[in-house]
Amino acid sequence: MSTEELYEPLADALRQAGVDTGPSEVQGVICGLLSTGVSAADAELEGLLASHTELAGNWPPEAKQLFGELRDLARDGFLGGGMDLALLLPHDDTALAERVEALGRWTEGFLVGFGTGTAGMKDSDLSPALQEALSDLSAISNVEVPEEDAEEEEALFQQVAEHSRMAALMVFTELVMGEDTEQSDDEADPDAEEPEPPITH
Repeated sequence: MSTEELYEPLADALRQAGVDTGPSEVQGVICGLLSTGVSAADAELEGLLASHTELAGNWPPEAKQLFGELRDLARDGFLGGGMDLALLLPHDDTALAERVEALGRWTEGFLVGFGTGTAGMKDSDLSPALQEALSDLSAISNVEVPEEDAEEEEALFQQVAEHSRMAALMVFTELVMGEDTEQSDDEADPDAEEPEPPITH
C-alpha cells in the first residue's frame, strides 16, 4: 500500500489498541527517528510508540504490521531523495481544520522521534540550518486551526505541509546522508595518511 492508503487502516488499529494518538503523529515519530539515522527496528519502534502513546497492554498484530510498512515507506522516501516521501495526513476531502490539526500532530511526533534519536546531543552540536528547520517544525506543531475552509487557507496549508516535508528531508540529509558522505570521502581519500605500524622490539 502507499502511504496515503495506510491512514484509515492505521487509525482503526490505533483505536483497537485503545490509544488517542492519530496516524499522522505516529508517522511523524517514525520519520523523526529515521531522520537521525536510527534504524527503528520492529521491537525498538513498537516500544517507543507504546511509551509515546501510553499504551496499556500490547500492540495488536495489525498495528505492528502497519508500523513496519510506514517505516519502510518513509525510509525509501528519505533514501530516494525525498520525491517519494509523503506525509501521512487525512485525505484532501477532509475538513481543512482536521488536516491542519493532523499536520501539527505530525510535526510534534517528528520532534519526539528526533529527540529520541539524538538523545544526549546539544543544540550547539547542530548546524544553524538544522536548528532553523527544527524551530520551524516546532512552530508548526503549534499552528492554529482555521475556522473555515477558505481558498487562501487551503493554499497556505499546502505550503506549510510541503515546508514540513522539506524540513524533515533536510534533517535527514544533514544527519544521515552528510555523515555517510563524509565517511565515504575518508575511505576514498588517496592522500589520507596510513596508520603507522606498531613499534616492536
